[in-house]
Amino acid sequence: MTKKIFSIFLFLFLAFGSIYANAINEKAKNLEENKRIQQQLNKKLEDLASDILSGEKTLKDLSSQIQTLNSQTAKLEENAKAQYKELNLLTTQNGDLLKTRANMEGKLIALMAKDFAYDLPIPQGYVEGKESFMAFEILGNLDKVLSSEIFKLSKDYEDVSKMIDDKQMQIQKINDNLKVYNAQLVKLQDLRKKQIDEINKQKTDRAIYVKKLEDLQAQQDELRKTLDQLRIIQRKQEEKEQEKPSISNSKIANNNQKIRQLGSSYQGGVIKRYTGKKTIAPLDSFTVKQKFGNYIDPVYNIKIFNESVVLKSTKSDAVVKNVLNGKVVFAKDTSMLARVVIVEHDDGIHTIYAHLDKIAPNIKVGKNIKKGAIVGRIKNDLTFEVTQKNFHINPLELISLN
Repeated sequence: MTKKIFSIFLFLFLAFGSIYANAINEKAKNLEENKRIQQQLNKKLEDLASDILSGEKTLKDLSSQIQTLNSQTAKLEENAKAQYKELNLLTTQNGDLLKTRANMEGKLIALMAKDFAYDLPIPQGYVEGKESFMAFEILGNLDKVLSSEIFKLSKDYEDVSKMIDDKQMQIQKINDNLKVYNAQLVKLQDLRKKQIDEINKQKTDRAIYVKKLEDLQAQQDELRKTLDQLRIIQRKQEEKEQEKPSISNSKIANNNQKIRQLGSSYQGGVIKRYTGKKTIAPLDSFTVKQKFGNYIDPVYNIKIFNESVVLKSTKSDAVVKNVLNGKVVFAKDTSMLARVVIVEHDDGIHTIYAHLDKIAPNIKVGKNIKKGAIVGRIKNDLTFEVTQKNFHINPLELISLN
């Protein structure tokens, strides 16, 4: 009874252990995928597009390999069916031959034992007579008969052994062929799994990519409206009346429709070249994450106009500085651009600081601030835009990059 209880306990322990191990593996896999998604979310639009295009090439390569392997495997499958039958036949025949050889071995041992008995030496004190002469004659004849039988049996044994070896070689060759076939099947399964994984990655990456495009468009829309309300960049009346098509953030299956809408809603910015003196940058140390101007999307081949630049700070929680003497005309939270500060300067210039994590406590609308004054802080990225007399200018032409 104790043994039975122990067996049940052991079975349950192993079963739960297996389930637990599978759950851990699944959780580790999910964590790895979540980590990859987070990395993709943090990438620049251009880098993410590069990953998507690279993934498309990988998918094409995988499809080509799968197609080739499918063709090869189909041919091998026909051979494999025939070879499985031949293998069973050869295995049966070899089994029979091995039995025959074993019987021959037994007969050979018996005949050799008899032959040995007839070849025993003449005992000491032996006296030759008429009867003994006849006996030797009979023994001699028997020895010849036995030798002939042994020779014939040995020859047959040798032939059977050769047949066994030949069939064994055929069996080995078939097994080698079947190994190749099975290896092809495993390779095909691996490729199909890679293809499914890559397709899932592509779906995720494209969803992230489309969301980034949508956010970029929505942010530009919000900033345009703000600039229009402040009469900094005034939109034409027809642009105000013709609202852009709303883009629903639904299923990935609608990606192409969303992109067509994004492309159709493209607005070329009215830009001019800045010819004044350079001034300080809003961040002490940074890299340019998103450039100003036309951006041709490499994934969906649509044109997007970036009216701002995105500067990535080389350190987190960085201060953002006002780049020219001026007056604060806007400072508040927004739905798409987080916290935004807009400063009006001489010569019709306005600087816009968006995606601020914090606005400095002393920054109030109507307050005059000096060049270098802190307007706020960012975690990592600053969206920086510059306008001059109803035109957008490239912010990198205004600031020093040293």
